[in-house]
Amino acid sequence: MWYKYLIYFIIFFIIIYLIYYVLFVRKRLKYSKKRLSADLQILEGYYKIDIKKIGYQRVLKILNFVNSLMLTLLVMVVINIDKVVYKLLILCILMVPTIWVVYYFLAKYLKYIEGKMK
Repeated sequence: MWYKYLIYFIIFFIIIYLIYYVLFVRKRLKYSKKRLSADLQILEGYYKIDIKKIGYQRVLKILNFVNSLMLTLLVMVVINIDKVVYKLLILCILMVPTIWVVYYFLAKYLKYIEGKMK
């Protein structure tokens, strides 16, 4: 039974990763302070991450992986719930705290990478 969830997890992760890459990462190939997405603005503004120092493409790849993993985990939490309304409600409730926690640890990791580059 657990292997079924593992297969779902892998399939959802690959789909979400590819969709996120095509829609968001591929379009933002060059760094522009004026055209930063919300997630990059949070990392630069709130967590004081120097994206240029780490490398814009590297940060985008890490962010793509982390966001895909986070969304896949959220989908896996609600996969067994029958009603769509309950799925959406639970996803909306879990989304904000999950983003907050994941971005906190992502910022710590990026600060660590930034410190190694000095």
